[in-house]
Amino acid sequence: MEFGKNYKKKLASYIGRYKSYAIPGLLVMIVISLGRVVQPLILKEIIDKAVPTGDSALLLRYALAYLAVIVVVGGLTYFGNILISKLGLSIVTRIKEDLFAHLLTLPVAYFDAHPVGELMSRTENDTEKVRDLFSSLGVTFIVNILMMGGMFAVTYSIAPTLALIMLAVVAVILALMLVFFSKILGFYDQSRNLYAKVLAKVTEFIQGMEIVKVFDRKAWAAASLDETARQQQRVNVKVALFEISVFSALESIVGPLFIVALILLYAPRVIAGGMSLGTLLLFFEYGASLLRPVLEIAESIRRMQQAKVSLNRILTIMSLPEEPGRGNAIEARLDREIRFESLWFAYKDEEWILKDVSFSIPKGSLTAIVGSSGSGKSTTVSLLCGFYRPQKGRITIDGADLDSLNLASWRKKTGLVLQDVYLFPGSVLENVRVYNDDIPGERVEKALENVYATDMVSGLPSGLQTNLWERGGNLSSGEKQLLAFARALAANPELVILDEATSNIDMDTEEKIRLSLDVLLAGRTALIIAHRLSSILHADQILYFSEGRIVARGTHAELFETLPEYRRLVEQQFLGKEAK
Repeated sequence: MEFGKNYKKKLASYIGRYKSYAIPGLLVMIVISLGRVVQPLILKEIIDKAVPTGDSALLLRYALAYLAVIVVVGGLTYFGNILISKLGLSIVTRIKEDLFAHLLTLPVAYFDAHPVGELMSRTENDTEKVRDLFSSLGVTFIVNILMMGGMFAVTYSIAPTLALIMLAVVAVILALMLVFFSKILGFYDQSRNLYAKVLAKVTEFIQGMEIVKVFDRKAWAAASLDETARQQQRVNVKVALFEISVFSALESIVGPLFIVALILLYAPRVIAGGMSLGTLLLFFEYGASLLRPVLEIAESIRRMQQAKVSLNRILTIMSLPEEPGRGNAIEARLDREIRFESLWFAYKDEEWILKDVSFSIPKGSLTAIVGSSGSGKSTTVSLLCGFYRPQKGRITIDGADLDSLNLASWRKKTGLVLQDVYLFPGSVLENVRVYNDDIPGERVEKALENVYATDMVSGLPSGLQTNLWERGGNLSSGEKQLLAFARALAANPELVILDEATSNIDMDTEEKIRLSLDVLLAGRTALIIAHRLSSILHADQILYFSEGRIVARGTHAELFETLPEYRRLVEQQFLGKEAK
């Protein structure tokens, strides 16, 4: 998405939602600008009228008027900053809500391709840059524009030639600033991208701190982060040098030259009586005040460019298409079977992970998939859950193409248990029902009982109300896996998918799972990706995957007799005896 209409339209839509802040804020900014233009006019009247006549009463009235303007401008500045700050906070909160809501609609493939830290940078740092656009930056820009407009109007009414000179100077300076900022806009984008990379590395290293420490890779982690940070530093230093050079040159040259020009042009007229001293003082005040608003406007433009870069990055995400199938009207039903029909899938180009895979899962049956790592087992699960779409072939539910079904309705029928269990910081109760208040506590307790986790939960400090650490750090791998089983059960799914769900479980916990499998799967369709074969010995069918293809299928007894690779797996796990 490019800058321009989309950018402006989006800004207008957000401002329109909070007109109660934007309109009063704009009116206050107008009054503030008017007050700052009026202040030098009052000084002019003091010099031209009160001082020459020696009228102390008139002088006092002008002084009180000047003081009143200062007080009103100060009070309105405070009030205006509050309004504009509320506007900025309201808008950035809405942007974060919209951005996160859209992130929830994106396909899993997007999150696989973008690190957590990068997405955190989008949702936090980029949105804060946009908030700046509507708060302090907005105040500065609006006040300076209005104040300069007022100064030009007053000056033109007194000395049109001088007003045109001032306008030309300002136009030249702003044109130079716009050209300058357009040249370094790429550096802003580069800096933001590098910042996102820094944040992504920090997030990854913190999440993997145990590995970093146990393998003594602290130096490598620091060096990796340092290199990216230094790249960002080099870009920021380059930008800062450019900015300081240009701003310093303008401030040290343009201002003094303008004052000298005023003296040369209008001091003789004052001496000759053709212009009052107060008028010359007014021009000096405007001249001295002119450069500061121009530079602040230029600085505002610079920060606007940064905000545009940040908003563009946000809008780029918000313009991404939603996960396919979310808006489909056809509700999913599983009354007969699930079928994989000549399915091909690749994560990249034609590097096929699955090759012409076909099989069916009858309703109420238990299907198991085994095979070596990288053979396509977990990819099959991802496709069945709708996380990815096949390039060729299709998956059907009772004859209906999965792509044509409402994805949410299909997932509600699915209970998924992965090898790597994710637990949220929160209570055991909320983790089992995944913060779904529609699932009653009684069903949670029953699910825990069915997976033999009741004793484990009862042994926790506060039972079901025990708060878990990030990723369930205060539980063992087996305990986390039991909660994952209970989570799937509490959702009461029609289809249960176990993806290497027992690979991280100790033998005692595995025995609990094995004993409860009949209860867990009763009346449900099941697909199990198995590392340990003890959970699939009585499967209705076992599919043996190799290099993305199904090379054999049958019951445990059939494969044990006909497929040497499967027999070796069995013998490795059961020493060639128990599972024959």
